Amino acid sequence: MTANSYPSLGFDPAPGSVSVVSELTSRLQKSAQTISDAHKMIENLRSGGDWEGDAAVAFREQLDGALPTNLKNAHSSITRAATALADWQKALDGYQQRARALDSDAKDAKGRIGTAEGQEKTASANPDLKLAGKTFTDDAELKNAQARLDRATEELTKAREAVTNARTAYNDVVRKAQELQEEHGTDARGRARVLRDSTDKLAPEEPNWFEKAMDWVGDNLTDILGTIAAIAGLAALFFAVPVGPILLLVAAAASAATLISRLSDPVVRASLKDGFTKGEFDADFWSNAVGVVGDTLGMVPGVGAVARGVNGAARSASAGAEALTLGERLSSAGGKTWLAAQRIHAAENPLTTWLVKGAADPSSAAKIIDVSVSGAGALTGTYGVAKNLWDEIKNPAAENAATGADGVRAGSFDGAGHGATALKTLKILFGATH
Repeated sequence: MTANSYPSLGFDPAPGSVSVVSELTSRLQKSAQTISDAHKMIENLRSGGDWEGDAAVAFREQLDGALPTNLKNAHSSITRAATALADWQKALDGYQQRARALDSDAKDAKGRIGTAEGQEKTASANPDLKLAGKTFTDDAELKNAQARLDRATEELTKAREAVTNARTAYNDVVRKAQELQEEHGTDARGRARVLRDSTDKLAPEEPNWFEKAMDWVGDNLTDILGTIAAIAGLAALFFAVPVGPILLLVAAAASAATLISRLSDPVVRASLKDGFTKGEFDADFWSNAVGVVGDTLGMVPGVGAVARGVNGAARSASAGAEALTLGERLSSAGGKTWLAAQRIHAAENPLTTWLVKGAADPSSAAKIIDVSVSGAGALTGTYGVAKNLWDEIKNPAAENAATGADGVRAGSFDGAGHGATALKTLKILFGATH
């Protein structure tokens, strides 16, 4: 569409053609299906079938090259591109519906401006306004003239206020259209990146094993860091000083890194923003929101230990008679941070303690609960990473509900495990001595 499609706004806040995108999507879907059929046919020929003999063997040897892989990659790429375009078609249609509604509002606002300006012109032409400054010898005439002047002045003031209000209303509509234009542009650029990424495998340049590994790590960094945090938190339960507190701090650092990695993803940020600003509380929103909460809880032990260490070092420095060097201050803060980490590691989870109250062996029961919750989080987190590495272990039913399943895992196991350690930290911060 063009600016002429929105004459009252004077510009196009949602450029693009839904019909063109729809046609391109349809063509890509047909192409993907054709490539899929070709790949299936080649796989059938490679599997043996009824064709035997030297010619068949020679033919299959040729098919064992890069062709099947390239066809599979091309099908994957084109399917991703078609899906991205289909999503953009729906989004673009929504943007243009909003643009049409805003253009209608702008038309109404312009109509009110015209009406108000006409009333202002009429009020400005009222001859009674010329009575100002005239001299009257008769009191009755003076009172009558003053009343007429006051009415004319009041009508002119109201007419001018109406013009101002109408212009403000129009400017508000234009501002909303400009915000729509910015939203449309940001979304379009994001989807364009998805389309560019979808063509990565169409003409692949075979990377070496290290590049493949780094690409895979980059694509799955958030899951990897989250799993490290879960495993370190679980392992911390089985080790005493010094290994246990070290693993506790490792889990906290990994949780912080997971949070940064998660929030650096524009898709995650957009999902969270749409949930809070547009009420789009879908599965993606809940999965991302619960993940952020779990990561934040996982940071608490590390942040708490460092805060306790810095605070303790500052108090010790203020109480000392001699000035300390920077190295001495850092050493003091590090020592007190380590002491706080040991106390957090050794503390009991108040919630678990309350749950096992009255058990025959409360200590063992509490240990079983903490290990079970943390172990479940580590196990499901490990599966989340492993399924991205080995397609063979993927569960189709679980994959169809992957987003919801990840949200449930993060809320029940990861969140519970991190929450337990956070409670222990708060117990130390607010209940322990320095």
